[in-house]
Amino acid sequence: MIVLRHPARAVRVADALRAAELSVFALPLTETELPRDVDAVLTGLAALARGEYRWLVVTSGNTVQALDTIGRARAVGLAAAVAAGGTRVAAVGAATARLLADAGVAVDLVPDDATSAGLLRTIGRGHERILLPQADLAPDDLRAGLTGLGWRVERIEAYRTVPYPAHPSRRVPGVVEDGVPPPLLVPGDVVGLAAAGVQPAVVFTAPSTVQQFRERLAAGPLAFHPVAIGPTTAAALRGQGWEPGATATGPTPSAIRAAVLEAFGTEPVTLPSGRPVSGSKGPPAGPAPAPPSVPTSAPTSAPTSAPTSAPTSAPPIGDQP
Repeated sequence: MIVLRHPARAVRVADALRAAELSVFALPLTETELPRDVDAVLTGLAALARGEYRWLVVTSGNTVQALDTIGRARAVGLAAAVAAGGTRVAAVGAATARLLADAGVAVDLVPDDATSAGLLRTIGRGHERILLPQADLAPDDLRAGLTGLGWRVERIEAYRTVPYPAHPSRRVPGVVEDGVPPPLLVPGDVVGLAAAGVQPAVVFTAPSTVQQFRERLAAGPLAFHPVAIGPTTAAALRGQGWEPGATATGPTPSAIRAAVLEAFGTEPVTLPSGRPVSGSKGPPAGPAPAPPSVPTSAPTSAPTSAPTSAPTSAPPIGDQP
């Protein structure tokens, strides 16, 4: 089976799947880059330090990485800004909350339902200001929902989602998980698997990975069992005409494992349209690359060609924890 995430960020999921005697491979399709306007993030952090916001709402681990990377480069650390302003912090999901805690930020609210709807039900009504840093491709439902509850929301672009690999000088560092990473695949490997008759389960970790999967594997045909990490990604799969074989009940390794096992009991979908392939030949093995060094500054523009070095970040929006 294939996880659409960089190997360094797929270790925990891979361990859970290996425990179910599955062969696991990683295929990164998107990455996280610094925002177009870094100064807007710095302005937001400075306003946090002055106590101008009642809440900081964080929807993904990549937001934590981006804010902390930008802030530290300009001596405006995220933890220091939150503490100085006395701002309350809400995290959409336990994984994001853990990353905030690792960055020294105390978290005040984590909804049981790790979705935008869950946060809206938990945070309640208010009239003060909220800082909402998100990806450039993040849907507008959370901002609109908070505004509907009476809050004055300032949404800023914390990072951009780009096709893998990002430019090294603009890459936002991802979280590197301890353990043995799964082997790395490239899109051509997956097309080769299809030719060999493999029908893998594919774990889609965000809506952005759905689009990139279609665009970068269009050479198909490829029959596969789509697994959504959550409802937002499941909706993106259906938008492509792919009914998920299963949707994880949460973005945890155990929930993803249960969804993968469920999906293998369903009929595969095919990219592009055509007859599903059949067979059981296993995928090729190979070592996962080591994460690169972390950039500390952002240039004003990125080159038009992509580098070949392997990054450490992963799909940044939607259901990705």
